[in-house]
Amino acid sequence: MEPCAVLHITSLHGGGVDRHVRDIARGLARPQLVWHAGDAAEVLEVPGQPRYLALDPAAVDRDGGRLAQFLRHARVGLVHAHSMASAVRRRSSETAARLGVRTLATLHDVLFLRREGFEPEAPEEPDPAWLAETAAFLRDAAAVVAPSEYIAGLARAHVPGLDVTVIPNGTAPARAQRRVEARPDFAARGFTHVAAVIGAIGPHKGSALLDELDTLLAGTDIAIVVIGYLDTQVEPGWRGAHLFVHGAYRESEVGALLAAYGARVALFPNRVPESFSYALSEAWDAGLAALVPDAGALAERVRAHGGGWVLPAGAGARDIAAALAAHLRESAGRVESGHHHVPRIEDMTRSLDALYARFGLDAAAPVDAQAPGVQELLARNLDGTVFREELARLADELAQVRAGLQAERGQAQRFETEARAWIAKLEGDVGRLQAELEAEVLARRKYAEENAELRVIKEAFERLPSLARRLLLKKKVRDARG
Repeated sequence: MEPCAVLHITSLHGGGVDRHVRDIARGLARPQLVWHAGDAAEVLEVPGQPRYLALDPAAVDRDGGRLAQFLRHARVGLVHAHSMASAVRRRSSETAARLGVRTLATLHDVLFLRREGFEPEAPEEPDPAWLAETAAFLRDAAAVVAPSEYIAGLARAHVPGLDVTVIPNGTAPARAQRRVEARPDFAARGFTHVAAVIGAIGPHKGSALLDELDTLLAGTDIAIVVIGYLDTQVEPGWRGAHLFVHGAYRESEVGALLAAYGARVALFPNRVPESFSYALSEAWDAGLAALVPDAGALAERVRAHGGGWVLPAGAGARDIAAALAAHLRESAGRVESGHHHVPRIEDMTRSLDALYARFGLDAAAPVDAQAPGVQELLARNLDGTVFREELARLADELAQVRAGLQAERGQAQRFETEARAWIAKLEGDVGRLQAELEAEVLARRKYAEENAELRVIKEAFERLPSLARRLLLKKKVRDARG
């Protein structure tokens, strides 16, 4: 029997969760679909093809049966929820109920405790009303997965009796990459010691603390480079005298960029505890030691496997600046790649596939009343002399079930035909939108070039003596009137 398909339901936000889901889709041979669920928009994706089906949330609410038929035809036998957001929990429960399958839930972060858990000043204790909702969903799941003992421990403590399986997020081994270089603006200043911060850094990951560090590092030969961007600066360039933003990057380029900038330490200025951290895995793969806060999975992993230093509890910007100055000047700042434990994708997907095989059902498989198992069950539980009427009713119901299955197959085929037409139309609409977007980008680029030319002219004009500027302005006015 072929393995059933898995329907991943996740939020519309990207980041580490999206990377995790796509790693699963690439790493497993079984069929998979991804439902991106939000309050105002929803998209069904077939990874790897790629195919995208825009869903009307109101239509799904009115007639979820049609979508359930499509998913049943796709042989979805398990729903895997990757977020505790309300929209994801609702779609997961509804879909599992319509298909008659179970749910799995992965706790990717602390947001199951309170919805604003990523706010730096959010209380550590759970929101009772929110936790009551998420706990009910988790208890109903066939299995709950967490990427670290830190998250698993929080779940067990706040949802008593909950069984949580720890499956660390896997990454692909570092491999030879194309040559990349540090941006010229950074290289021109020639800093001796460089610490790197990896990823998209918002308030919960310490963006404000980096601004403090920039001031505290004044007069030193230490620079911090963000391989990624900040919530306060997306474009590449210097943010301060000691803080540089490289900008967006390809996932495969992390190791090469760390080498190009001469980074020797990976800094994690997090204000909210991490649940795992792909960035730490990437830093270790690149041979960097890590400087991490005394909280969450970052501290858990460094204490378990080495490869860095854990800051004192409650460490602030001054403590971090002092630690950077000490560790960057030590030879211990360099570690051997592969010396520390970095989970791999194949280990992660193997563990998840075992759960999928255990709890997944073949939702499209018809019932065969002549199968030996069914015959044995009937013989063991039915006595023809006592339950003759029951046997007659069972035979009648069996005939009705077979007739119903035939009708359902016909409906599924019709639905598939309609769905294919719908998908073809949507793909055409997407193609047209992409063409319009490209035209818009070209137009904006042209305006930007014109603005740049005008800026050069303006700067040249402003360098002229005031008398020359007045004469030119008068001439411009006369030309305009004439």
